[in-house]
Amino acid sequence: MNAVEDDDIKLQRASSSLLSDLHTLLNRVLRKPKNGQVHRRVKESDLDRIFTLVEPFQEDPQLLDTYLKHCIPPLVDAYLAYMGLSPKPEPRKHFVPLSHAVCRILNLFCKVRGEKVIAGFLNNEPRYLEAILHEHEKGENFPSKNEESLSQKIVPWEERYILLLWLSHLMLAPFPLASISAPLSSQETSSALGIDLPAQLPGIVLRILPICLNGLQSATKERNAAANLLVRLSVRPDMQKVGLLTALAKWGLAFFSNISETFNIHECLGVLSFLSGLVTSANAQEIGPYISAVYQSCQNIINQSNLDFVKSSAVARKLVIKTLRNIVVHCLQTTESPEGLDTTTVLEEVIGFLLETLADGDTPVRYAASKALSIITMKLDPEMASEVVEAILGSLNENVYWQGSKRNLSGVNPLRWHGSTLTLSHLLYRKALSTDQLPDVLNALLVAQAFEQRSATGGSVGTNVRDAACFGIWALSRRYSTKDLLEVETASIRASHQRYHSLSVPQLLAIELLVVASLDPAGNIRRGSSAALQELIGRHPNTVEEGISLVQIIDFHAVGLRERAMTDVAIKAAQLHHMYWEALFENLLEWRGTGSLDSPSRIYAATAIGRVIQGKDAVIIHGMVKEICDKLKSLKPREVEERHGLVMALSYLVDEVGRVDASESIDLAKLWGLLTGVLKLENKSFISPTLRPELTAVSICNLLGSLGNITCRRSKASLPEKLPRDEIIRLLNLCLGRSEESVLQAIPRTVWAVLELLSKTSPESKGDVISTWLNCLENEVSFNKLRGSGYAIALGAAYSQLADPATDGAELSATDDQRRIVTALTHRCTPNVDISARTVALQAVEVLLQKHQEFKSSQKLPGEVKDKITSVLHIALNDYTVTERGDVGSLVRLEALNTVEMAWRQGLVDGSTSGERLHEDILRLSLEKLDKVRARAAHVLEIRNSEYFNRAVDGFANGVSSYTYFSESLKLLSRPEFRSVKDALLVGFISSAGIGSESVVQNARLALVDYVDSLPTQIPDDPEQEAGFSLLQLATLLTGLLRANLSNDRVLIPLLEVLAFLFDMQILQRLVDTNYRHVLFSIRSLDSFRTLLSLTQKAHFKSAHMHKLHLALDLYRGLGTIPATRSDTLTKVTNMLLHPFPKIRIAAAETLWCLSNDQDLKRHDWSLSNKSLKPVAEGLKSRIIGT
Repeated sequence: MNAVEDDDIKLQRASSSLLSDLHTLLNRVLRKPKNGQVHRRVKESDLDRIFTLVEPFQEDPQLLDTYLKHCIPPLVDAYLAYMGLSPKPEPRKHFVPLSHAVCRILNLFCKVRGEKVIAGFLNNEPRYLEAILHEHEKGENFPSKNEESLSQKIVPWEERYILLLWLSHLMLAPFPLASISAPLSSQETSSALGIDLPAQLPGIVLRILPICLNGLQSATKERNAAANLLVRLSVRPDMQKVGLLTALAKWGLAFFSNISETFNIHECLGVLSFLSGLVTSANAQEIGPYISAVYQSCQNIINQSNLDFVKSSAVARKLVIKTLRNIVVHCLQTTESPEGLDTTTVLEEVIGFLLETLADGDTPVRYAASKALSIITMKLDPEMASEVVEAILGSLNENVYWQGSKRNLSGVNPLRWHGSTLTLSHLLYRKALSTDQLPDVLNALLVAQAFEQRSATGGSVGTNVRDAACFGIWALSRRYSTKDLLEVETASIRASHQRYHSLSVPQLLAIELLVVASLDPAGNIRRGSSAALQELIGRHPNTVEEGISLVQIIDFHAVGLRERAMTDVAIKAAQLHHMYWEALFENLLEWRGTGSLDSPSRIYAATAIGRVIQGKDAVIIHGMVKEICDKLKSLKPREVEERHGLVMALSYLVDEVGRVDASESIDLAKLWGLLTGVLKLENKSFISPTLRPELTAVSICNLLGSLGNITCRRSKASLPEKLPRDEIIRLLNLCLGRSEESVLQAIPRTVWAVLELLSKTSPESKGDVISTWLNCLENEVSFNKLRGSGYAIALGAAYSQLADPATDGAELSATDDQRRIVTALTHRCTPNVDISARTVALQAVEVLLQKHQEFKSSQKLPGEVKDKITSVLHIALNDYTVTERGDVGSLVRLEALNTVEMAWRQGLVDGSTSGERLHEDILRLSLEKLDKVRARAAHVLEIRNSEYFNRAVDGFANGVSSYTYFSESLKLLSRPEFRSVKDALLVGFISSAGIGSESVVQNARLALVDYVDSLPTQIPDDPEQEAGFSLLQLATLLTGLLRANLSNDRVLIPLLEVLAFLFDMQILQRLVDTNYRHVLFSIRSLDSFRTLLSLTQKAHFKSAHMHKLHLALDLYRGLGTIPATRSDTLTKVTNMLLHPFPKIRIAAAETLWCLSNDQDLKRHDWSLSNKSLKPVAEGLKSRIIGT
């Protein structure tokens, strides 16, 4: 959950727009705008669009509530109107019948908002009962077994499900069904279904029963809908009177007495759903004669081995629990025990079973068991209820090991803890617990709220336990009065810290909820704790310190993102009161903070630890440092993640002290001693993959930088006497051996701080260290991939440390070591080294320029250094290396753009010999085909104030893939700039217009056509008239690019694409009658087309590049329409009829047919061998060229 913005906030903001679009779309889909009649079909694309608009509301379905009354009734009315249409529409591809579309949409709303809510909007007029039943029986949209559906968008079960749901709703009709349809003999239906039905039943009932029994065998939601319909039908008073309830109950009970493993599991679940529904919906008097048999059937499922295949289903176990729960409730509500059942025995067996099921492996089953146990307990007498609660609390003490005063929960069953905690929460919600039991229950909830286990693979286990505990505290705050909570002694809650014993229970809960809401790894638990805290403070005013302010800070949405919750919300809350600060700092050092599973969370925790020192005095800060150091000392060598978090916390704390302690009253120099103590790590900690060396390296590197910075701020006299210089250098060199991005980012600051510290304590060591780094980097072994990356970054940061401090403001020559650094880094930017090494070297050059600007801003870079850097940046900006991974050179170009941006922003390379070439490279990249590179280059261009670059980025606000952007960029061609600038612009533009993505190609070509249409064909030969730009000059520039890039496919392929496009748009044909002298070639335009023809032939001469050959034929198709080149073009294309590649022969025949319209070309198969086609080709050649 580290998105820029919470998804639910985005949904709330977009909900009105989504619902408005949905309303408009539904009106258009359902009815015709002219006469209001319903459509017969719905486009599949419109159906998909409706799904897209509704599905986002699954996360927050309540947003739909105010809209449902405007949405569901029109859908229902449209369905009813469609039923009256005759004849029904014939099936069509990419369309679905309106009736099916409506059912799919209603099913979607059921999925998002719940079927009980949606069913309330269905039409309940009894006159539609037969019509809906007829639609289900007819099944027009249900393909038969031997028939395939005409559309994948037709999902038959969804329509059957909605119709069954609708029929269930219509079963609430308040008058007998016999008044709708006359009673008929049930003998035939009884034989077909195998049910001993009453002799006569209303016709509607005889039609509904087969539908329900078929639905019970479904594997979809149709099964539950069929069971609910069957239950609602059988418990109707008129159906009970005729004996339908008795018949169906006997059938359901007999089903499980004759069952075997060969039975369909879905049918078993369907029948079980029916029995469960009967026990739930019927009262004790109605279901009383069958309760004993239903109970026995449930016990058989639980205990008999032949029914294990049913018990193995989580759905079946959940239904059994629900059924047993309702049986117990019936037993407790009646004054006499049901026939064949002993209430006490039933209670003992069911409660024992539910306590055991609290540890079930499936979450829905545990939910059902906890709810059932809480309902049963609530209805028991107080003495027996307390025994159940004691049993639940006792289960939470199983396999709990004590380590001093702390519990070790590593051996407990997390599933049982979840079920037990959820049961206690349900009991609190129903206020079924007495106040005497609250201390023990609160103790269990507080322990559960901090529950955490690590799986064998290192994953987190226990999130659902903490979630259940949040629900319990919320229920406690809601159901119990302030007086009840204040009467509980905090000291009686064993899980509370001793320092909190003087606080009230609401205050204790507020502290615990604050910690969870700010620091818990799971977003739903942070938000659940926020909601519980709001309930606690709102229901129990004036019991929590700074309660209103605390609720405002711990906002439900504010804690949604973990980074914000830890580094912002927690800090603001800590400033409200010292006890909040203590609790947050203590837990930031535990598993929720620096001990988190993932590295980003540990960084957030370290950042928070640094920020919580705001406003604290030296004593408290030293105490914090001591506590972190003690934690470090208690770690085992393999606890790498925990060490990473704690060392990073020390680093951020030291940085924050350096920022806020201007008087230097807080001395943290003693922390250098850690490097010779607990942090005196072996080399394998930085090398062995099993020890996560990147975590050790980044934490140690950051700590060295933080300690170095705060130490360098002190005067030379106040520096620590025993500085572990050798250990610092050893650890730094080990960190430089890593190549992970996180380590590389930490190196520049650390290197600068360490070198500055060595300058004050041991200047000779500083030179030796840098020489060692140079030797490692100059070794050819370091050219391979990311080897030596850390040393490259380090040397970039060290460059400015080697300047003569006595000089200021002047541009001096570089020292020998500086020349070596620049030479080593610039060499690594060339194609002689691996791609990954090139990108790191460019990062190092950027670091070099950045550090020079930060610490030597008054000094100019030596001219030789500028020239080397700009020269290598030019090489990097033209890196188009392609491997099996694709255009990996784009990684180099992007990194070079970052470096150029920094150099231009600070003016560090102004006046270099290659400066103008950099401008041309950036302009070219600002128009190239790759979106990332184009956008980055356009952003870099905005930095420069050069006049001819301003308009290139005018369209940037509309996006670098927009028509506006390309249109504004092309206008640069009309300015009187150097030929090289225009060439660079065109090279970039043709890559986008030629082989970019579809949208980029479309926008670039549209901009090109519009721009060319605005150009004159040629410039009049009038010296008094202002010079401009013409189509003739554009053609000349393109021809020059073609001549210069005949061997460069990267430019040649898109250039041929663009030239062929200009011919297809009849643009270059405008040059047929022109003469010109203000262009590159002092020849007639007649000859320029010949030049283009000649260059095209050279471009694909002896080439096996299929794409290039096809593009050449596309170009020949245009050149063949030019009178001056028609004859030669026809000759060339005719010769290509015998090309070795069959596809080229076919393409040549198509091109020749476009130019000559010779029908004989159609009569031959040009994929045959050259030998058989040679006579045909020679005949065509003599005939076509001769004409």
